Amino acid sequence: MTSAFLYILLPSILVTSFISGIFGMAGGMIMMGIIAWFLPVNTAMVLHGFVQMTSNGWRAILHRKHIQWPIIKYYLPGLLCALAAFMLLQLVVNKAVLFIFLGAMPFLQYLLPKNAAMNIEKPKHAFLAGLVFSTLQLLCGVSGPIVDLFFVKSKLNRHQIIATKAVTQGFGHIMKIFYFGAVVALNEELPAALYITAFLAAMIGTTLSGFVLHRMTDQQFRQYSHGLIIVIALVYLGRGLSEYLG
Repeated sequence: MTSAFLYILLPSILVTSFISGIFGMAGGMIMMGIIAWFLPVNTAMVLHGFVQMTSNGWRAILHRKHIQWPIIKYYLPGLLCALAAFMLLQLVVNKAVLFIFLGAMPFLQYLLPKNAAMNIEKPKHAFLAGLVFSTLQLLCGVSGPIVDLFFVKSKLNRHQIIATKAVTQGFGHIMKIFYFGAVVALNEELPAALYITAFLAAMIGTTLSGFVLHRMTDQQFRQYSHGLIIVIALVYLGRGLSEYLG
Protein backbone atom coordinates (compact mmCIF):
# COMPACT_ATOMS: atom_id res chain seq x y z
CA MET A 1 0.00 0.00 0.00
CA THR A 2 1.53 3.30 -1.12
CA SER A 3 1.27 6.77 0.44
CA ALA A 4 -0.31 7.97 -2.82
CA PHE A 5 -3.14 5.52 -2.22
CA LEU A 6 -3.83 6.95 1.24
CA TYR A 7 -3.96 10.52 -0.12
CA ILE A 8 -6.42 9.44 -2.81
CA LEU A 9 -8.54 7.08 -0.71
CA LEU A 10 -10.28 9.30 1.85
CA PRO A 11 -11.35 12.10 -0.55
CA SER A 12 -12.49 9.36 -2.93
CA ILE A 13 -14.61 7.71 -0.24
CA LEU A 14 -16.21 11.05 0.60
CA VAL A 15 -17.00 11.85 -3.04
CA THR A 16 -18.13 8.37 -4.06
CA SER A 17 -20.34 7.99 -0.97
CA PHE A 18 -21.92 11.31 -1.97
CA ILE A 19 -22.46 10.02 -5.52
CA SER A 20 -23.84 6.69 -4.25
CA GLY A 21 -26.27 8.53 -2.02
CA ILE A 22 -27.71 10.29 -5.07
CA PHE A 23 -27.49 7.67 -7.82
CA GLY A 24 -27.34 4.45 -5.81
CA MET A 25 -24.74 2.47 -7.78
CA ALA A 26 -22.21 4.70 -9.57
CA GLY A 27 -20.22 5.67 -6.48
CA GLY A 28 -19.61 2.04 -5.57
CA MET A 29 -18.28 1.30 -9.07
CA ILE A 30 -15.88 4.25 -8.92
CA MET A 31 -14.63 3.27 -5.46
CA MET A 32 -14.09 -0.38 -6.45
CA GLY A 33 -11.90 0.70 -9.35
CA ILE A 34 -9.83 3.12 -7.23
CA ILE A 35 -9.18 0.56 -4.49
CA ALA A 36 -8.44 -2.30 -6.92
CA TRP A 37 -5.99 -0.04 -8.75
CA PHE A 38 -3.70 -0.03 -5.70
CA LEU A 39 -4.46 -3.19 -3.70
CA PRO A 40 -4.61 -6.96 -4.34
CA VAL A 41 -8.10 -8.16 -5.31
CA ASN A 42 -8.86 -9.93 -1.99
CA THR A 43 -7.84 -6.94 0.13
CA ALA A 44 -9.61 -4.51 -2.20
CA MET A 45 -12.82 -6.52 -1.86
CA VAL A 46 -12.73 -6.34 1.95
CA LEU A 47 -11.95 -2.61 2.12
CA HIS A 48 -14.52 -1.80 -0.54
CA GLY A 49 -17.05 -3.98 1.25
CA PHE A 50 -16.44 -2.16 4.52
CA VAL A 51 -16.79 1.30 2.95
CA GLN A 52 -19.90 0.37 0.99
CA MET A 53 -21.45 -1.46 3.94
CA THR A 54 -21.05 1.75 5.94
CA SER A 55 -22.34 3.97 3.14
CA ASN A 56 -25.33 1.76 2.32
CA GLY A 57 -26.11 1.06 5.96
CA TRP A 58 -26.16 4.75 6.83
CA ARG A 59 -28.21 5.52 3.72
CA ALA A 60 -30.72 2.85 4.75
CA ILE A 61 -30.99 4.46 8.19
CA LEU A 62 -31.49 7.94 6.70
CA HIS A 63 -34.23 6.68 4.37
CA ARG A 64 -35.54 3.88 6.62
CA LYS A 65 -39.22 4.82 6.26
CA HIS A 66 -38.97 4.14 2.50
CA ILE A 67 -37.45 0.61 2.75
CA GLN A 68 -39.63 -2.07 1.15
CA TRP A 69 -39.08 -4.95 3.57
CA PRO A 70 -41.22 -7.56 1.71
CA ILE A 71 -38.64 -7.37 -1.10
CA ILE A 72 -35.76 -8.00 1.33
CA LYS A 73 -37.50 -11.09 2.72
CA TYR A 74 -37.25 -12.83 -0.67
CA TYR A 75 -33.92 -11.24 -1.62
CA LEU A 76 -31.87 -12.76 1.22
CA PRO A 77 -32.36 -16.47 0.30
CA GLY A 78 -30.95 -15.70 -3.17
CA LEU A 79 -27.93 -14.03 -1.56
CA LEU A 80 -27.29 -17.08 0.63
CA CYS A 81 -27.44 -19.42 -2.38
CA ALA A 82 -24.78 -17.37 -4.19
CA LEU A 83 -22.55 -17.30 -1.11
CA ALA A 84 -22.83 -21.07 -0.65
CA ALA A 85 -21.80 -21.68 -4.27
CA PHE A 86 -18.74 -19.42 -3.99
CA MET A 87 -17.70 -21.04 -0.70
CA LEU A 88 -17.68 -24.39 -2.49
CA LEU A 89 -15.73 -23.06 -5.50
CA GLN A 90 -13.33 -20.72 -3.58
CA LEU A 91 -13.32 -18.45 -6.63
CA VAL A 92 -11.34 -15.17 -6.83
CA VAL A 93 -10.81 -13.35 -10.16
CA ASN A 94 -7.63 -11.51 -11.18
CA LYS A 95 -7.45 -7.74 -11.82
CA ALA A 96 -7.90 -7.97 -15.57
CA VAL A 97 -11.12 -9.95 -15.23
CA LEU A 98 -12.28 -7.70 -12.39
CA PHE A 99 -12.01 -4.51 -14.46
CA ILE A 100 -13.47 -6.12 -17.58
CA PHE A 101 -16.48 -7.27 -15.56
CA LEU A 102 -16.86 -3.78 -14.06
CA GLY A 103 -16.73 -2.17 -17.49
CA ALA A 104 -18.95 -4.66 -19.29
CA MET A 105 -21.86 -4.72 -16.84
CA PRO A 106 -23.60 -1.51 -17.97
CA PHE A 107 -23.65 -2.72 -21.56
CA LEU A 108 -25.19 -6.12 -20.77
CA GLN A 109 -28.61 -4.51 -20.46
CA TYR A 110 -28.44 -3.58 -24.17
CA LEU A 111 -27.77 -7.21 -25.15
CA LEU A 112 -30.78 -8.52 -23.25
CA PRO A 113 -34.27 -8.55 -24.82
CA LYS A 114 -36.60 -5.76 -23.71
CA ASN A 115 -38.85 -8.21 -21.87
CA ALA A 116 -35.88 -9.30 -19.70
CA ALA A 117 -36.51 -6.44 -17.25
CA MET A 118 -37.77 -7.68 -13.89
CA ASN A 119 -40.05 -6.32 -11.20
CA ILE A 120 -38.31 -6.74 -7.86
CA GLU A 121 -41.65 -6.35 -6.09
CA LYS A 122 -42.49 -9.90 -7.24
CA PRO A 123 -41.15 -12.59 -4.84
CA LYS A 124 -39.51 -14.74 -7.55
CA HIS A 125 -37.82 -11.72 -9.07
CA ALA A 126 -36.59 -10.57 -5.65
CA PHE A 127 -35.05 -14.02 -5.06
CA LEU A 128 -33.38 -13.93 -8.49
CA ALA A 129 -32.11 -10.43 -7.73
CA GLY A 130 -30.44 -11.72 -4.57
CA LEU A 131 -28.78 -14.51 -6.54
CA VAL A 132 -27.60 -12.29 -9.43
CA PHE A 133 -26.53 -9.24 -7.40
CA SER A 134 -24.57 -11.37 -4.93
CA THR A 135 -22.83 -13.37 -7.66
CA LEU A 136 -21.67 -10.14 -9.31
CA GLN A 137 -20.54 -8.67 -5.99
CA LEU A 138 -18.38 -11.72 -5.32
CA LEU A 139 -16.96 -11.64 -8.86
CA CYS A 140 -16.17 -7.94 -9.26
CA GLY A 141 -17.18 -6.19 -6.04
CA VAL A 142 -20.37 -4.48 -7.27
CA SER A 143 -23.60 -5.43 -8.99
CA GLY A 144 -23.75 -2.13 -10.88
CA PRO A 145 -26.49 -1.16 -13.31
CA ILE A 146 -27.76 -4.76 -13.50
CA VAL A 147 -29.63 -3.77 -10.33
CA ASP A 148 -31.68 -1.29 -12.35
CA LEU A 149 -33.08 -4.10 -14.53
CA PHE A 150 -34.89 -5.41 -11.46
CA PHE A 151 -36.30 -2.02 -10.45
CA VAL A 152 -37.30 -0.61 -13.84
CA LYS A 153 -40.76 -2.22 -13.89
CA SER A 154 -41.48 -1.56 -10.24
CA LYS A 155 -43.79 1.20 -9.05
CA LEU A 156 -41.30 2.43 -6.46
CA ASN A 157 -40.35 6.12 -6.37
CA ARG A 158 -36.73 7.32 -6.20
CA HIS A 159 -36.70 7.42 -2.39
CA GLN A 160 -38.00 3.84 -2.15
CA ILE A 161 -35.50 2.71 -4.80
CA ILE A 162 -32.55 4.33 -3.02
CA ALA A 163 -33.62 2.95 0.39
CA THR A 164 -34.34 -0.60 -0.79
CA LYS A 165 -31.18 -0.74 -2.92
CA ALA A 166 -29.21 0.40 0.12
CA VAL A 167 -30.45 -2.57 2.16
CA THR A 168 -29.85 -5.11 -0.61
CA GLN A 169 -26.37 -3.76 -1.28
CA GLY A 170 -25.55 -3.47 2.42
CA PHE A 171 -26.26 -7.16 2.96
CA GLY A 172 -24.24 -7.95 -0.16
CA HIS A 173 -21.19 -6.11 1.13
CA ILE A 174 -21.44 -7.85 4.51
CA MET A 175 -21.40 -11.14 2.58
CA LYS A 176 -18.39 -9.93 0.58
CA ILE A 177 -16.43 -9.04 3.73
CA PHE A 178 -17.18 -12.47 5.18
CA TYR A 179 -16.17 -14.31 2.01
CA PHE A 180 -12.93 -12.49 1.23
CA GLY A 181 -12.00 -11.79 4.85
CA ALA A 182 -12.80 -15.13 6.48
CA VAL A 183 -13.21 -17.77 3.76
CA VAL A 184 -10.45 -16.56 1.40
CA ALA A 185 -7.10 -15.48 2.88
CA LEU A 186 -6.17 -11.77 2.59
CA ASN A 187 -3.09 -10.75 0.62
CA GLU A 188 -2.45 -7.62 2.70
CA GLU A 189 -3.65 -6.49 6.13
CA LEU A 190 -4.77 -2.87 6.49
CA PRO A 191 -4.44 -0.77 9.68
CA ALA A 192 -7.53 -0.30 11.88
CA ALA A 193 -7.18 3.50 11.66
CA LEU A 194 -7.79 3.28 7.92
CA TYR A 195 -11.13 1.54 8.46
CA ILE A 196 -12.17 4.12 11.08
CA THR A 197 -11.42 7.12 8.85
CA ALA A 198 -13.06 5.38 5.89
CA PHE A 199 -16.15 4.80 8.05
CA LEU A 200 -16.40 8.51 8.92
CA ALA A 201 -15.81 9.67 5.34
CA ALA A 202 -18.53 7.33 4.05
CA MET A 203 -21.06 8.61 6.61
CA ILE A 204 -20.33 12.27 5.82
CA GLY A 205 -20.59 11.77 2.05
CA THR A 206 -23.84 9.81 2.40
CA THR A 207 -25.39 12.42 4.70
CA LEU A 208 -24.54 15.30 2.35
CA SER A 209 -26.04 13.47 -0.63
CA GLY A 210 -29.50 13.52 0.95
CA PHE A 211 -29.77 17.28 0.43
CA VAL A 212 -29.28 16.85 -3.33
CA LEU A 213 -31.52 13.78 -3.68
CA HIS A 214 -34.50 15.61 -2.19
CA ARG A 215 -34.15 18.33 -4.84
CA MET A 216 -33.99 16.01 -7.85
CA THR A 217 -36.95 14.85 -9.91
CA ASP A 218 -37.40 11.15 -10.76
CA GLN A 219 -36.59 11.95 -14.41
CA GLN A 220 -33.32 13.72 -13.51
CA PHE A 221 -32.39 10.84 -11.20
CA ARG A 222 -32.69 8.23 -13.96
CA GLN A 223 -31.10 10.38 -16.70
CA TYR A 224 -27.97 11.44 -14.80
CA SER A 225 -27.32 8.05 -13.20
CA HIS A 226 -27.36 6.32 -16.60
CA GLY A 227 -24.87 8.72 -18.20
CA LEU A 228 -22.48 8.62 -15.26
CA ILE A 229 -22.36 4.82 -15.20
CA ILE A 230 -21.59 4.57 -18.95
CA VAL A 231 -18.58 6.90 -18.62
CA ILE A 232 -17.21 4.91 -15.67
CA ALA A 233 -17.71 1.65 -17.57
CA LEU A 234 -15.62 2.80 -20.54
CA VAL A 235 -12.73 3.74 -18.24
CA TYR A 236 -12.83 0.32 -16.57
CA LEU A 237 -12.98 -1.57 -19.85
CA GLY A 238 -9.84 0.24 -20.97
CA ARG A 239 -8.09 -0.59 -17.69
CA GLY A 240 -9.12 -4.26 -17.85
CA LEU A 241 -8.00 -4.70 -21.44
CA SER A 242 -4.65 -3.04 -20.73
CA GLU A 243 -4.13 -5.41 -17.76
CA TYR A 244 -5.05 -8.41 -19.91
CA LEU A 245 -2.91 -7.43 -22.91
CA GLY A 246 -0.01 -6.08 -20.83
